[in-house]
Amino acid sequence: MTPGAGAGVGVGVGVGARPVAVGILDAAEQCFERRGVRRTTIEDVAAEAGVSRVTVYRQVGNRDELVRAVLLRVTDRFIERALPKVVAAAGDLTEGVRELMVATVMAARRDNSLSLLFAAEEAGATGRPIPGATEPLIERFGAAVGHLDRHLAGRLRPDVTTDDAGEWVTRVVVSLLTVERAQPRDEPSLRRWVARFAVNALVA
Repeated sequence: MTPGAGAGVGVGVGVGARPVAVGILDAAEQCFERRGVRRTTIEDVAAEAGVSRVTVYRQVGNRDELVRAVLLRVTDRFIERALPKVVAAAGDLTEGVRELMVATVMAARRDNSLSLLFAAEEAGATGRPIPGATEPLIERFGAAVGHLDRHLAGRLRPDVTTDDAGEWVTRVVVSLLTVERAQPRDEPSLRRWVARFAVNALVA
């Protein structure tokens, strides 16, 4: 799967989505930015989109599906922007995987929507992705690592599939975002830590 091709996985709002569904996701994203995910209701989103509650349910799904679709769409946009930069900056696959992990953590620290996907406000910040997002995240990061594997020197270890790699990247990112030290690592320190402990599990 091409990164970004699965926006809104599971709710019929991906590539080629109906304009009404896309408008509802746009409205939900605006509501999340203003009010936060936990305080945003289906009624808020419907009012922002200029549609009825019934239309939101028919076009996107229930509230959990709506939240997941929006936050995964944010992730798709991030990956689409990040991958070309990673490929351009990395000398090989080891550096590429490292930079993908570091870029994701740093972006999630800056972007409330992205951070909520990995450390769900909806789940009480319990150290797991928002409900229903784990498999889509693994799929997306597996596709991203596969892209790096095709475009950079070096290869994944023979016993590592892109699905394995996607799961590992997801687990490392979730851990780094939910188990913070009293003084969070800055970007250079995070890059050194990821290079030392997280990348060698994947790259030959």
